[in-house]
Amino acid sequence: MKLLVTGGAGYVGSVCATVLLEQGHDITIVDNFSTGNRDAVPANATLIEGDIRDVADDVLAEGDFDGVVHFAARSLVGESMERPEDYWHHNFVTTLTLLDAMRNHGVTNLVFSSTAATYGEPDRVPITEDMPTAPTNPYGASKLAIDYAITSYAHAHGLGATSLRYFNVAGAYGSVGENREVETHLIPLVLQVALGHRDEI
Repeated sequence: MKLLVTGGAGYVGSVCATVLLEQGHDITIVDNFSTGNRDAVPANATLIEGDIRDVADDVLAEGDFDGVVHFAARSLVGESMERPEDYWHHNFVTTLTLLDAMRNHGVTNLVFSSTAATYGEPDRVPITEDMPTAPTNPYGASKLAIDYAITSYAHAHGLGATSLRYFNVAGAYGSVGENREVETHLIPLVLQVALGHRDEI
């Protein structure tokens, strides 16, 4: 398959792109490197440097894409509370632009990197997919709004889509893994405390 991976220089996006390439897929990555790492981009992927809001239509116009795997987003909860406008523009508006570009060029398959933050503070754990959504911050709210938008495009325009609502991704795949200057994910922070690299989370 020929797939567009947005945010493919980021932690999850680069691992996904690497696995897809190993499985024989033709991968094009779009990343603006605002948080991604250039050295995480797999060597066999086609790289387009830019913001998906600006290049989605042109990239998909080149044709024959079978689907999009959408990882590009702002993802810091605390930052979303301080600058919610960034999260509505960079997450929600960007994804609407991508959805419209997909419609314009007949791309009907989407995997979206959503978040467990759409569930907010649930009454019980583990969280199951049928639990009510009640995000408590603009990050989770922007992702939930995207989930609703995707659902409406699926009903109205025949989009086939899957949203992944995972929580605190951790680990690595081969030479690709988490590489952040400022760590924000829970599991790596816990490991840093255990290793004595920090006093507390």
